[in-house]
Order: sequence, then C-alpha cells, then structure tokens
Amino acid sequence: MKAIRTILIVMIGFVALTFTAGPAFSAAAKPLEFACSPQIYEAFGPELISSFTEKTGIPVNLVVEASPQAIKSVENEFADLAASTARLYSQHQRYGYFEKVFAKDPMVVFTNKNNKTKSLSKTEIQKIFSGEVNNWKEVGGGDNVIVTIVPDKNAGAYQNFKSLFMEGRQIQYDFMSQKSTMVEEAAKRFPYVISFITRAAVANEPELKMLRVDDVSPDDSKYPYYLTFSFVSKGNPAGAAAEFINYVTKGEGKEMLQKKKIIMLTDD
Repeated sequence: MKAIRTILIVMIGFVALTFTAGPAFSAAAKPLEFACSPQIYEAFGPELISSFTEKTGIPVNLVVEASPQAIKSVENEFADLAASTARLYSQHQRYGYFEKVFAKDPMVVFTNKNNKTKSLSKTEIQKIFSGEVNNWKEVGGGDNVIVTIVPDKNAGAYQNFKSLFMEGRQIQYDFMSQKSTMVEEAAKRFPYVISFITRAAVANEPELKMLRVDDVSPDDSKYPYYLTFSFVSKGNPAGAAAEFINYVTKGEGKEMLQKKKIIMLTDD
C-alpha cells in the first residue's frame, strides 16, 4: 500500500510540473499591472481580461501568483492592482491600503469523476486531510488508497480551507502543488486523488467531480463554505486600476462572472 502511494505521488509530481506555465500578455504603453490569484484568474478567464482591453483600449500585464504574493506585488509597487482570495491584515488598512470584496465562490472538495464517492461529512474531510483516514473504503468508497494533494501553504485556498474545514487540525498531505489550480490536473489523471479549490475552477471540468459535504451540494444555497474575492491597491485605485474594478463590479465583466455562477457582492 505504501509503495502504491509513493508511485502515485511521483506521477502526480510529474503531471504538476508539466502544467506550471502561466498566461502571458504583451507589454504595451501604460498597461494595467495586475497580480491575480490563480483561483480568481480561473473565474475571470482570459476572455474577461481580453474583453476589458477591447472595451477600454487598456492592455493588461498579468501575473498569476498566490494571493499573499499578489498583495506583496502591490506593496512593492510591481503591480497597480491585486485580486486576492486572502483578506488584508489590519496593518494594511492603517497604512491606507484599499480593499474591495467583490464576489464569493464556494470552496469545494473534489475528486476524479470515476471515483464512486459522492458525499463526505465535514468530519470525514477533517480525518482525510489530517491523515487519520487514508483509504476510500473507510468513508464508504472502494478499497483504494486516498492521495491528498493541496495548494501551496501560502495560497489563499490552503489558508481558507484550513479555516473553514479543519477546525484547528493540522493538514497532512501527500503532495503540494505550486499553484492552487494545478491540483485539478492531478485529479483529472488519478481517480483516487482528493483536493479542494473554488467551484469556478472545477465547475466546467468534465473529468472532475465536486463532492457533497454533509449531503449538501456546493450548488445549493444552503452550502456554508465560501471563499471571497477582493481587489487590493496601495491607496485608492485610480486610472487603469479603477477602470478595471468598475468593469468587473459594474460592467460587462460582472455579467460574465454571473454567467459562471460567481456570487457578486457589489451593486450597480
């Protein structure tokens, strides 16, 4: 059993390394320098970024990085604007940083579509990600090794999952990916992987299956586990940053996100 787990982890590592390339946009005069969480970029998609440029004529230089790094890019003035799944600390607010929470999306636990398991309790999820349970048969599935794969510890997805689900328990894992969205690629190829991410990142992936939690679907309004999306800038946003925020929270960008079932928290 241990040998099988080791082989799976090595294979998953190879898959993850294959998908490290991020999107790239050409530099142009006076672009928006934008640092974006991988999960929020999955929600936006390249189509939202390109439609903003087509609408406004403002090019976007995009860097996709974990939420804390995106905020750090704003702090160091490498980026005009960040989109983050992690909230600012109070010290940022004291120093005049701007934060606008503009949307929320369910935090989901998911696996491969060929995994027979459909639902887990919150307690079972805690036991799996704390290392107490390591075979699917212990939670009503087949006799197969559970392989846990998680985003980087600094990623907003990791920190939010720990806060929402683990209730003080430490997360144990078999493999950690460099980006939160890379966990999808592993789960597509290995049926007994389990991981977590926002709904928008996996909702349109036919090879993946979102698990019900305590028999409540992530698509149900009663589902209680959500991640928030925030814009962050150093001081009040101006120029291209302000235009992009308006586009996402009031313009065509908002409509695009609503079509993806992102729950918008801003009014027109």
